[in-house]
Amino acid sequence: MLTDTVGFFDYCIPLTNENFFTKADSLQKYYDFSIYNFITPLPPQKQFLPTTSVFKPHNLEPKHSGPMAIDQQATNWITIVFLACLFIFAWIQATYSKRLSQIFRAVAQPHHVNQLEREGNIFKERIALGLGLNYYLIMSIFIFQIISAFGGLPTDLNNLTLTGIIFTGLFAYQLLKSLVIHGTGIIFNTSEYARQYQLILLIFNYMIGIVLFPVVVIAFYWNNSAFLIAGIIIISLLILYRIIRSFLTGQDNKSYNLFYLFLYLCTLEILPLLLIYKAISKM
Repeated sequence: MLTDTVGFFDYCIPLTNENFFTKADSLQKYYDFSIYNFITPLPPQKQFLPTTSVFKPHNLEPKHSGPMAIDQQATNWITIVFLACLFIFAWIQATYSKRLSQIFRAVAQPHHVNQLEREGNIFKERIALGLGLNYYLIMSIFIFQIISAFGGLPTDLNNLTLTGIIFTGLFAYQLLKSLVIHGTGIIFNTSEYARQYQLILLIFNYMIGIVLFPVVVIAFYWNNSAFLIAGIIIISLLILYRIIRSFLTGQDNKSYNLFYLFLYLCTLEILPLLLIYKAISKM
């Protein structure tokens, strides 16, 4: 036991390593605190050893010098459109399954078009309303996806408004095409062939809407542009096949001038596709 016999510990706590001596104490150099360090040793000092960092270096460079605002618009309405299209498919399959199979066969083989016409007027049937609505909805969303993936969305329009504009423009384009076909049939006295050509356009539009539906759904939820490219290829092949069918239909009519047929196909079939591609590429 250490005892304070001479009064050296007036300003310190005995049996500890804590020193409370004043700076003016002239005897401080004679004190030996090693015994206190033995009784209550100082805590060990922290040692920093070199280790391998889990954060590996990279060569990525920032694209923007400052913070960028996140502009994410709600797309829940697209899910509602998909559910509506599924409801249309279920209603058609449950009510008009036979008529739907005839449409598939008419697209695949030309001679089934006559059977499709004999068993009813497809232009005025309820199945035409459902399949037509499905075509316009799916095609509008597909064009919207292409613009957002490859062209860039306009900043002054939200997603729903832009899709509505695409829907209206697509409907107006198809209506204008039908009027031109009907007017051409009256001018060249080929109303029957014009009606048959309109029927070909109608059933191919129905087929595009049906085939494109799973592609649009997967591309939306997977967020992969490869499915959009696959959709473009599918539509291009169907349109090419439709143009060939239309050319063969006009060639069967000897009174129909092939030059006017070729001019019509270039004006209403090929030129709009080129204009749409040019507009998307400039965005």
